[in-house]
Amino acid sequence: MRHTEYGYVSPAENHCYRDLERWLADKKKRERRAKKHGAFNLDKELKHDEQQFRTSLDTFRNDR
Repeated sequence: MRHTEYGYVSPAENHCYRDLERWLADKKKRERRAKKHGAFNLDKELKHDEQQFRTSLDTFRNDR
């Protein structure tokens, strides 16, 4: 038995807890990076699409 932050656990449980803690830490890092780089930011995507539409509309008007 080993003493951990979860109390006394067997070595197998300790291994499972360690793997879960690593996975949660990596998940939090991935989410922070995604948020930082603008992933899942719909406003940014909509602005980009609107801007592309305006430029294509302007070129269409100028071609006539």
